[in-house]
Amino acid sequence: MSWLLVVQPDTVQADVLRKALCAEISERVVVAEDLDHALSLIDQRIPDVILLPTLISASVEDHLIAYVGAIPGARHVQILGLPHLEHSEESLEQRTHSRFPWRRPRPRAVLTSDCEPAVFSRDVVTYLAGARALKAEFELHSAQAASSGRPERRREPRFANNEVPWISIVRFGSERAVLINVSSRGALLRTHTRPDYDLLRRSDATLRVQPHVTLELESDREIHVVGRVIRCVPVRAYAQTQYEVAFSFDESTGLHLPAAGGLVHASPDKKK
Repeated sequence: MSWLLVVQPDTVQADVLRKALCAEISERVVVAEDLDHALSLIDQRIPDVILLPTLISASVEDHLIAYVGAIPGARHVQILGLPHLEHSEESLEQRTHSRFPWRRPRPRAVLTSDCEPAVFSRDVVTYLAGARALKAEFELHSAQAASSGRPERRREPRFANNEVPWISIVRFGSERAVLINVSSRGALLRTHTRPDYDLLRRSDATLRVQPHVTLELESDREIHVVGRVIRCVPVRAYAQTQYEVAFSFDESTGLHLPAAGGLVHASPDKKK
């Protein structure tokens, strides 16, 4: 079922928007008060439309867009700027949370009409229809690709974690991660925490912190491989959300893996 995610810390504006949308659509409208709440909701189920306030900080907007872009099933999601909507009275909730809730609020002028809620709601309906059309198109394409039976194209061999015993520990940023498989072009990891914004961005020389994966070898050496997250799939496991992360190595990274036959070298028996 379709649903809309609204990131709006202003409860008054959230109430105005929810009321206007419910008059136009039957889809569920969920309001998140901050970025972390919004990302947690996306982990549970992907919305079709995300509404972001136009005055939201650029870092929050970039983080949310980067995270949604890394989820394979979210390519259809429409992200729309949320203008300031007109309203004529202060909500009871806002008054209740004021410093002196018992004091009668002073009369104030009605806010100027930045955007009429009904007009904006009709725009949202248009974006919702576009998201549905894209979602249907992507699902049809995926079904056709699956029915064709074509094997996944890989130019480089990929090794499972049990085939690379010389890698003892893997860290994704500063967090410990489980290595599922690895090739000279990237690694598939399983993490317990959602990737930070620094890990979602493309590797760039201007960045203070480079997105990277650290491979600790049995020989007590460490390899820092820079790159970016190209896929992140939230996975529910035992009432806890984990993340399957595909990390693509930067083209300048020279990670050379041994041939399949030379992954595990048998140590010769010592003669006494």
